Amino acid sequence: MSSKTIYILLVIMVVFMLVEFLFFFLGGRAPFEIVYYKSTMEYDYSGNATFTTNAKLYFKDEKKKEEYKANYASASKEGLNEYFSQVSKEVGREIIPLDYEVSVSDSGGMLEVTETTLLKGAAQLNGDVLDTSMGSLTLNVPGETEIVMKLPEDATVISIFPTPTERENNVLIWRPKEPMRFPSVIFKRVTENEGVSETAE
Repeated sequence: MSSKTIYILLVIMVVFMLVEFLFFFLGGRAPFEIVYYKSTMEYDYSGNATFTTNAKLYFKDEKKKEEYKANYASASKEGLNEYFSQVSKEVGREIIPLDYEVSVSDSGGMLEVTETTLLKGAAQLNGDVLDTSMGSLTLNVPGETEIVMKLPEDATVISIFPTPTERENNVLIWRPKEPMRFPSVIFKRVTENEGVSETAE
């Protein structure tokens, strides 16, 4: 398996799935179907976030599935850094992967991939206000998709776009049926005697 092939899969699995970016590398084709995709993004007040992505891939060709299983985990961190360098240019701020872990296993005839990435600069920090916006970056919607964003429990949420499908306090959940702009959530630390105000655009 070529390093380019590994890199292509890495691009797909990271949550920043820019449709045009995928078509540039894949020509609109992939040897698998993503039947399930969940990404959980947990932010702190420093602007860093831990992204945990779980996906199930269905391969028609068993040989290709075994090739991906054997080679996926060996994808170099250099490739990850290169990808986020591209993302940084798209969003206009530096986003750096500080840590990356991946596991690949068989699950009910499919390949299950779980990635955990710690990102520096995942949210833009302006004083004590943070903004998770990624500019025009769009999330592709493969199969059954769930996007979860966890903010600090004591944070004041100022605005949310798009409106989440479900919300429980500062845990926001989207289940999009079509490509969706990366969520823009503006929040700040609650200070003493400060009320909570928010708007969902």
